[in-house]
Amino acid sequence: MYSNNNPLFTLTISEFKTLSRILIEEALEERSQLKKKLEESEIEKEEHFTIKELAQFLSCSKQSIHNYKKAGLPYYRIGRKILFEKRKVLSFMKSIKTKRIIIEK
Repeated sequence: MYSNNNPLFTLTISEFKTLSRILIEEALEERSQLKKKLEESEIEKEEHFTIKELAQFLSCSKQSIHNYKKAGLPYYRIGRKILFEKRKVLSFMKSIKTKRIIIEK
């Protein structure tokens, strides 16, 4: 019978180092590819709002959204359409809360 303590084959130290290096490089490459895939999927899932959708999301008026824009709410344009990224909106709203910026009406 075989025992768990008996090796199936023996390696020299240099062979072990080479094998270890190859396995680590493969694992790191696999990890970086997985990380890239996750980042790409997060970008695709990035939620964007129009002014109307953002007003509904924040439970405020469209005019309030325009006031937030004047106060520094990040947005971008595609043609005539104005879009807001959800994560940037949330970050801005947190900064307003902590800085207590007063939005002029």
